Amino acid sequence: MNAVELLVAALHTQAEPAAWFAQAEAASLDWDDLAVTALALGLAPLLHARLEGWGQPLPHAPAQAKLGFARQMEAARHTARTAQLAEALAALPVTPIVLKGAYLAECVYPAPGLRPMNDIDLLFPPESLPAVSAALVALGYGGKEKSADLGPGITKHTSTFKRAEAATATPNPYLSARGGHMLEPHRSLEESWFGLRCDLTPGVWDRSLPVTLAGRPARALAPADALLHLAVHLTFHLIQGSPSFVQLADISVFAQRVAVPWDDLLARARARRASGFVYAGLRLGHEVLGAPIPPDVLVALAAASPAGVRRAADALSLAQAMRRTQQAPLRTFRQRLQRGLADRAETARWAHSPAEAARIWWTLLDVTRTDTFRLATGAKP
Repeated sequence: MNAVELLVAALHTQAEPAAWFAQAEAASLDWDDLAVTALALGLAPLLHARLEGWGQPLPHAPAQAKLGFARQMEAARHTARTAQLAEALAALPVTPIVLKGAYLAECVYPAPGLRPMNDIDLLFPPESLPAVSAALVALGYGGKEKSADLGPGITKHTSTFKRAEAATATPNPYLSARGGHMLEPHRSLEESWFGLRCDLTPGVWDRSLPVTLAGRPARALAPADALLHLAVHLTFHLIQGSPSFVQLADISVFAQRVAVPWDDLLARARARRASGFVYAGLRLGHEVLGAPIPPDVLVALAAASPAGVRRAADALSLAQAMRRTQQAPLRTFRQRLQRGLADRAETARWAHSPAEAARIWWTLLDVTRTDTFRLATGAKP
């Protein structure tokens, strides 16, 4: 077993310390390699907490110290993020739904400082976004816009806001406590990537629940909506080749700690044509980390998925997740062209119909809207 396999084995819901340390010894594990891998994938705080719960630290003191430092840094980031979120919630003209990490870190994970993140994602009614932007600017944030028609065509948010000091933060959010978090006002829960789309937004506002976050009133997605969102978000991260191991852990932690009305989840997945994406995320969470997803739910989701999407979901594995999310940086124009072809080929595997696949490939032919074209010509976003 390699460091990644042993890392996720430690975080599996059925992991036992004696068996896990025996596996590590049999694999002649480099403990420092395990710690660095956990840091790079954003799982160091969770691994530290698991070892703490077992009452058995790593037998290599420097590696254990790396994990402890990462957890301390994330706890400090959590404190700073809570203050930043409190300030924003107090100033915003409408109460948002707090999404993903900012909600999970405070309300679902068992302790502060276990869920790293770089962005605070907030969902607003679209008509309120101009007033939201004005409020954030008044707080000292600078906004950056990108048209949903450009690049991969992301529609759920077209702006990000950050303060000037946030620009000095380390690019890897799992390795530094410096800088503030970006705020991303979302207009929808639509995942979109080169023409592949899945929109979970309809009905979520009516079903959302009042919560208190950072000492301020906020809203959260209803449990079925939240797990649907986490599963679809994970699947799109994998399609995109984005970091995905924290998102994978989210599914496991959420399914362990929140009562999910599974019939509601299945009905909404079918209604939003999301069954295949949800199946992919939940199945991977179950297979890799032992997320407690009822077997009949996975069977029902698979049955409701288009055949091609089901095949793509069934092919997902820990090894494939590593290949998709640990790709080399693009340094040349040729590499960008090659990645553009590969990205669309991967995206087209998840198309629900020939028409959707054609729409995905058309984004390659419509060159003036691609990031590669705009980089080559110096066009502004």
